[in-house]
Amino acid sequence: MHPKDIQELLKKYREGTCTEAEKALLERWYQTYEAGDFPEIPPHIRDEHLNEVWQSLPVHENKVRRMPWLQLAAAAVLLITFATVLYLYINKPVAHSAGTQPVTDNTIMPGSNKAILTLNDGRRISLTDAANGHIADQAGITVTKKADGQLFYTISESGANETITFNTIETPRGGQYQVALPDGTKVWLNAATSLRFPTKFSATERIVYLDGEAYFEVAHNKNSPFKVAVNGQQVEVLGTHFNIMAYKDENTIRTTLLEGSVKLTAPVGSLLLEPGQQGYIAKSAFTHELVDVTIVTAWKNGLFKFNGIDLRTLMRQISRWYDIEVVYEPGVKDDVVFGSISRTADLTKLLHILELGGVHFKQNGRKLIVMQ
Repeated sequence: MHPKDIQELLKKYREGTCTEAEKALLERWYQTYEAGDFPEIPPHIRDEHLNEVWQSLPVHENKVRRMPWLQLAAAAVLLITFATVLYLYINKPVAHSAGTQPVTDNTIMPGSNKAILTLNDGRRISLTDAANGHIADQAGITVTKKADGQLFYTISESGANETITFNTIETPRGGQYQVALPDGTKVWLNAATSLRFPTKFSATERIVYLDGEAYFEVAHNKNSPFKVAVNGQQVEVLGTHFNIMAYKDENTIRTTLLEGSVKLTAPVGSLLLEPGQQGYIAKSAFTHELVDVTIVTAWKNGLFKFNGIDLRTLMRQISRWYDIEVVYEPGVKDDVVFGSISRTADLTKLLHILELGGVHFKQNGRKLIVMQ
């Protein structure tokens, strides 16, 4: 049963136009999926999706998860989206149309730990090539590359009285890196990201400048708020865990809070976030929504987790991580997709998962054409 047929039948069921035969067909599909008859789908993914459907129902028993057919109308909207799981796991690959080529050709490897550090005197150090250990000294500051690749700053006694200067760490497309700032704050940088920061912070304020995406674990200091300046917005905290996504090719800057609290400020106003909330500007005002933080921060944990995001958003992530150009043929729909895969997988493996859902790709070197 094709996933588009499932979506259409679910829509008809919600509208009350489904025949008894169509209801039976849909019920068999759901029960087959619930029974785990699709070995391609990892059990934890199947259970996660079934629980999402079950929790959406207005009435259910806590001990036993069942799907009374008459209650499907309450979950129909979610199921229409949920049915796109089949795009990733259930459908057999269809034949490529004329002009396509298998994505097994010209395999492109994933990104890795690589970055460029620019010191205050203009020196540029490739952190990809630099050996572990001491890599630079500047104004009483020692810069060390640790065995796990993390960049670490140490301020000597003499450096405490030195003038504050700035360094910049930049990850390319296909790169990521982690840096421990002079105050002990840890920052994970996603691909195509730049972070400008002082080699030491003042006693009253800690401010850094971000372009791209980064996850912060801020060292607590009640006397010195930590601020992230990003394209006209400012995120202010005392000590907390949060993610900022501020790529120029995305439609808005999104700040997601995991622990503590943060205050977002921009010319349009301000917003205080609570854990689990994501804040952004929409229609010239700040707004927020509850999000699955494990999806937002999956990149930091070495995963692509795309449970419920649209195809083009996912392809922008893929483009940055694999350093490829993505273009679309006319007619490609922006379907919602579900699934997860390690960011260490080569591009071919990731695209094969997506191809199970009827999306096709034609690869020409580092250019990827998305086809219907």
